[in-house]
Amino acid sequence: LARGELRAIGATTLDEYQKYIEKDKALERRFQNVVVSEPSVEDTVSILRGLKERYEVHHGVRITDGAIVAAAELSNRYISDRFLPDKAIDLIDESAAKLRLEMDSMPEQLDEIERKIRHLEIEREALKREKEKKKIGEIEKQLADLEEERNRLRAHWETEKDIIQQIRNLKEEVEQLKV
Repeated sequence: LARGELRAIGATTLDEYQKYIEKDKALERRFQNVVVSEPSVEDTVSILRGLKERYEVHHGVRITDGAIVAAAELSNRYISDRFLPDKAIDLIDESAAKLRLEMDSMPEQLDEIERKIRHLEIEREALKREKEKKKIGEIEKQLADLEEERNRLRAHWETEKDIIQQIRNLKEEVEQLKV
């Protein structure tokens, strides 16, 4: 380092610089201190716009410009222990990941119908042992209605998932062509 054969760039906080580098005067002489201030909200929005497409491809979701502006403004306002643009980038990343999980998970309405069907099937089996034909008939009708609704919702959900997957594949192809 002293002979100039090794070149290094370091990044640290002001507190860590004072704690570790300033204490060692020989080490401090080997580095030039360049203070980089936190970017403004407007600069952060520009940075996020530049990263937007990478996160869209990675998570397979669309990120609107409004979401980018909101992430920059809200992270600046409510996340005080970190700095821009890092906290806004993390907010976009976590939000996109959560949205992707929701997209891949079974819709709540479909899950609720599945639970009702299981409950009615258990009830039907219990009534068969008691030979309650009238109640069994009512449950059979309810089951048929719920299964029809479940099949309709599942088909709709599967169609949406297929369309989303096609969009993801096309975006990945576009990304590959850019490289």
